[in-house]
Amino acid sequence: MTSDMYDADESVAAIKPDGSLTQTAKDILRICEPPATEEDIARGLVRHFSQVQPMVRDMLHLGLLEDVHGRLGLTVLAREKLSA
Repeated sequence: MTSDMYDADESVAAIKPDGSLTQTAKDILRICEPPATEEDIARGLVRHFSQVQPMVRDMLHLGLLEDVHGRLGLTVLAREKLSA
């Protein structure tokens, strides 16, 4: 799939201006419960690994994901955002 097939607001893993998560971010967080690898995320999103890496970096920077024994797991903030 190409990025032009996604709504521009939903094509990245991020927090929207209103504080809610994009659908892509929600999908990634759901895949990471239990903790998952970047490969698991790529398979779950049906996206190429190279597309997933920047999203994971962004989510780590935003404090939504953290390293859990070499895998990516949810932070407290991520759990709060998912339950909102």
